[in-house]
Amino acid sequence: MISARMREGDCWSDANILNVSSRGLLLHSSKPPSRGAYIEVRRGNYVIVARVVWTEANRFGVRAQDKLSFDCLVADKPQAKRPTNDTGAMVERRATPRSEALEWRHTQCRDRSRSIQFVWFLGFGVILSTFVYQAVDETLSQPMAILTGQLQPKG
Repeated sequence: MISARMREGDCWSDANILNVSSRGLLLHSSKPPSRGAYIEVRRGNYVIVARVVWTEANRFGVRAQDKLSFDCLVADKPQAKRPTNDTGAMVERRATPRSEALEWRHTQCRDRSRSIQFVWFLGFGVILSTFVYQAVDETLSQPMAILTGQLQPKG
């Protein structure tokens, strides 16, 4: 049994690694994540990102994104200071907080969408006005030809 730290979302908890394969782990935790959830398992500096494929009581199995190294997992010692979740929120370690980055990206996508929408409406307006012009021209061309013929002097 190998002790480790597990993160699901923004919550950290203790976990025990019971079995290791080349692409998966069997874990034990007091609060197992739900099936399909993505978790991060840390043992010292060794980080495993995995998806929960099954869960039963306090045990669950995960499939890792990368191949696992049993030797690295066993050789790496747990961190002296564990990440905690005392306040219920993680400390922001990024240079730019995620909320600002997401807000900027949202603004960029919204502006791009508006531009694309404007181009589509402009194109639709040009096509529609062309059809209206042709319809009016066809409708009025025959009466105008008759009127022009009547107004020309004979002679």
